[in-house]
Amino acid sequence: MNLGSPRPDAPGDAAGGVLVIGYGNTLRSDDGVGWHAAVLVAADPRLAASSGLGGSRAPGHVEVLARHQLTPELALDMSRASLVVLIDASADDPPGAVVVRSVAAEAQAGGGGPGASSHHVDPGELLAVALELYGAAPTAFVVRMGAAHMEVGESLSPEVAAALPAAVDAVVEIVQAHWTSRGMRGRP
Repeated sequence: MNLGSPRPDAPGDAAGGVLVIGYGNTLRSDDGVGWHAAVLVAADPRLAASSGLGGSRAPGHVEVLARHQLTPELALDMSRASLVVLIDASADDPPGAVVVRSVAAEAQAGGGGPGASSHHVDPGELLAVALELYGAAPTAFVVRMGAAHMEVGESLSPEVAAALPAAVDAVVEIVQAHWTSRGMRGRP
């Protein structure tokens, strides 16, 4: 069922703030880099006056979440934002590499619409769920960091730990460009 227009509790681009979601398993070494990056983004002085872990979704506000994995429940939060930035580890990129790509809502393979489960939802599927259920899907980007190790452990590899500032810079640049495009010059 497509609602066609945003629900009042899902304002989307018209009134939404910025949502940053860092995700990964902090007990699997570099797989937890998204979580570590989210903590740094929440404390970054370039965004800190308007951010924190949890909080408001007003225009110009940055809400930062750290999660173990993406789940369908995040679709409502995403539908209320004007920009979503997801931060995750990547086994496909060189260790420590920071890669930014845009994300679009994706229907499940086979044309049956969004097919999220509670065990795995990729960013495009989650955007599709937000659009399908709440009538709004924000502009979205994924900031990936190449992982060196995903074995059991709570420490990041030296390559990934050294690249954390670059990942935070990438998130801040995306947010600031979004604010500029909306006439907010750095933030409201």
